[in-house]
Amino acid sequence: MAPVNYHHPKGLLLCLFLLVMVTVAAAPKGDNKPLIKRITRFSTVDSARRYSDSLLNIAKKQNNKVFEAQILYTTSFKYYQAGEENTALDYARRAVVAISPKADSVTYVKARLMIAYMLSRSAQNEPALKEAFATLKITDKYGWRKLRIETKICIADIYRPLREINRALPFAGQAANEALALRDTGLYIFAASTLSNVYSGPKKHGDIPAENLAKAAYYLEKILNPPFEKNIPNFAKANYMGNLGRLYQMQGKPDKAEAVLLRSLDIASKYNYPSLAKHSLNELATLSIDRKQYKKAVDYDTRALAIQSGANSNRVLQRDIYNKLADAYAGLKDYKRAFDFAVKENRLNDSILTTDQGQFAAELDKKYQNDKRLLLADNRSNLLKQQRNFTIIAALFALLAIIAAYRWFVYKKRKEAAALVREHQQLAKIDAMKSRFFANISHELKTPLTLIMGPAEQLLQGKLTPEEHSANLQAITRNSKKLLNMVNELLDLGKIDSGGLLVKPQTVNLAAFIKLLFQGFASAAEYKGVRYTLSCNINENLHVLLDKDKFEKIANNFISNAIKFTQAGRSVNVVTAVHDDMIAFSVQDNGPGIHPDDLPQIFDRYYQGRQSSLNAEGGTGIGLSIAKEFAELMGGRVEIENVYGEGATFKAYIPLNAVTVQNSHVSLTGQVDAPGNAAVSQTSKLVLLVEDHDEMVRYVASVISPSYNIKTAGNGIIALQMLNNATVLPDLIISDVMMPEMDGFTLLSKLKEHPVYCRIPVIMLTALSDSRNKLRALNIGVDDYLTKPFIAGELLARTANLLANASGRGYPQFDTVDPDRHTISPDVVSARAPLPPSPADMVWLSNFERTLRTHLGKTEINITILSDEMAISERQLFRRIKDITGLTPNKYIRTVRLQVAREAIESGKYRTVAEISYLAGFETPAYFSKLFKEHYGREVTELL
Repeated sequence: MAPVNYHHPKGLLLCLFLLVMVTVAAAPKGDNKPLIKRITRFSTVDSARRYSDSLLNIAKKQNNKVFEAQILYTTSFKYYQAGEENTALDYARRAVVAISPKADSVTYVKARLMIAYMLSRSAQNEPALKEAFATLKITDKYGWRKLRIETKICIADIYRPLREINRALPFAGQAANEALALRDTGLYIFAASTLSNVYSGPKKHGDIPAENLAKAAYYLEKILNPPFEKNIPNFAKANYMGNLGRLYQMQGKPDKAEAVLLRSLDIASKYNYPSLAKHSLNELATLSIDRKQYKKAVDYDTRALAIQSGANSNRVLQRDIYNKLADAYAGLKDYKRAFDFAVKENRLNDSILTTDQGQFAAELDKKYQNDKRLLLADNRSNLLKQQRNFTIIAALFALLAIIAAYRWFVYKKRKEAAALVREHQQLAKIDAMKSRFFANISHELKTPLTLIMGPAEQLLQGKLTPEEHSANLQAITRNSKKLLNMVNELLDLGKIDSGGLLVKPQTVNLAAFIKLLFQGFASAAEYKGVRYTLSCNINENLHVLLDKDKFEKIANNFISNAIKFTQAGRSVNVVTAVHDDMIAFSVQDNGPGIHPDDLPQIFDRYYQGRQSSLNAEGGTGIGLSIAKEFAELMGGRVEIENVYGEGATFKAYIPLNAVTVQNSHVSLTGQVDAPGNAAVSQTSKLVLLVEDHDEMVRYVASVISPSYNIKTAGNGIIALQMLNNATVLPDLIISDVMMPEMDGFTLLSKLKEHPVYCRIPVIMLTALSDSRNKLRALNIGVDDYLTKPFIAGELLARTANLLANASGRGYPQFDTVDPDRHTISPDVVSARAPLPPSPADMVWLSNFERTLRTHLGKTEINITILSDEMAISERQLFRRIKDITGLTPNKYIRTVRLQVAREAIESGKYRTVAEISYLAGFETPAYFSKLFKEHYGREVTELL
């Protein structure tokens, strides 16, 4: 767009007004954010002010107070960026007057905080603190969590120059912790930078401790590096770098300080942030004085004074510049100039202490002069010139709109054509990768399948010696695990893509765990003739919080690849150490290395090397990709060092989170023992197994038939028929989920709807490991479930535990039927136990459970509270719960607590036993863990 030159000031104002009108017309109705955001994009504050004045006229005509306040606050922020802090204070006050807290909470609170900041920066600390604490009360009153965090940051920042570090630190720390809890990256960066400023601020008595300087530098370094750096705007980045340079200088790191300060100065100069540029120049001058480079210091502070001077400049910074110039000229032995700047410093310091009333009068005068100038400019306007300018500008806009529309149309067509070409190329590439992946995965699956089918066939023939029989069983087990690992890798890919893969840390003896992983490949290395060594430089007593499964997959992938691609006679070295708060795990081999053409894509999913040596080994092309994504998911990274023809080293760095363990013994196995309290008379118990897979039926039967009587059904329909025709009902039902004709979920629903069958405990066997399907089963009313694959001990533990619990609740043993109707006789049941609950009873129980769940977070919940909530006496409440469930109210409340805990575990939102126990209302995690083990037959930590 060619520039339009209007010499008359009114012509420029008219241009801005018309531009605003066109933008308002083009913007969606009610969406003023694009208009307001443009205020901050003007290169000069005068242009921004003219534009905001035009917007204010529109807001006032529309009587839109929210729009008006947003314009005023954004203009205030623009003046603050430009270093004109008194004007910024004036606009912020106008914004607060224009709006109420409920109309726009964000603008209202931010405007009040701007007032507090500007008062503080002009050394008016008492009114600044009053404003900030008044704002904090408002955020507490309305529960505005993010705005409350910003207010606490403001209070900490005001206390800092007062040297009230002990008062500032709690507010800054609370803000950082609350921002982390909300997972708000921007707020955390803001809070962390304030923490740094607090730690680096001097105390009332004495110098800044070295440990405080180290903490201050740590917080700024953290937010100025990935992953936080990309979320920091340029203004804040320049500000943080200036502060970091000052910290490096105070720590005696002049080279690092100079480098960071020069970067800060470049950003401030590039984006026209004069106050930040002035600060960086003054810090560079301070650094030069420390180095006795007095001439250089004079140059820096002279540039700082030239950037901005006058009423709008930061007087505290101006005083510091005078102080540094006095020191620099004294170093140059120019005592006259040193004395002059010392006098200026003292005068400005006195002005800061006694300037409140004079400054307020000056601000009123400036406001009056601005309004008078605008009024005179409006009176000088000419109606004929306005009409002429309007006609010219309207024609110009129409022409520009036509040209822009044409160019946009051409650009869109070109972009669509280019996108089609790229899409075609990408589809061809994906198709090739997919074909190669399926070819490789089929090969990888066929090998262990062959090693399972072959030994199994030999076992069926029964012609093997005992040694051969054992070897074949070991081969089947080993290759079954290999198949399971491949399936799990494919499932992990889906979880990574959907964002459903969570880090589940647990306490691990790091050295013992790594030695166990190393030993797992010793036989493979020996078989291939590879020298296999471990260098573990880790304290034997070090325990850490670590996601064992993910770390194990990373380690196994690195080691197996190294052994796979290393020829006999050569070596594979595993090296582990802890340094810089990271667990360093590396695997080095002196095999053929990685071809330079393959190196850039080595961690890409499905990618496989194109060299003949690699192709000969096969593979799926997903192992290294999963290792990289697992490491990054745990907050770490992977690296590779490669010398083609000589070998490669794969490295993983995982953040170290050390923990203290008393009587340390961390299990490295996944074995589950049956509970000791499951001493039920097992031989008389009948279990109905509903499963359509013949081999799974035989396997489950082989596990539980030694302890229980067992009947089987091929699907849900057959199971219901067997129940209707049974002379003795089963004590427990074990059902698969995926079955023909009627699946496990449907069967479970029908069982829970039946007045008699609803009391039979049900265990679900499922291959659906995602929490959504588990929660669905829990909501229907399943008593327990097992995820395939499972071990025999776990199935026996769950079965014994459910039968023990059912007996403890006093459930009736249904062993009598009406011979004519082939169904359970209600008369017989009523004679032996309370009648099954009616629909009205179930509705009442559902309402009671809903009421109970609202109180579960309180450990002091009792029958008195619940009876008041249900409008029923304690005695009637006790009797009704007992009649419906067979449980006392206390036992029923405990059962619901355990159910809530199980749902919380399956949701994946909680990672510690303590969190879940307090959520469900248990007094201590230890007591909760004991009850959970008794109820479900598994430790809580196994499910987390």
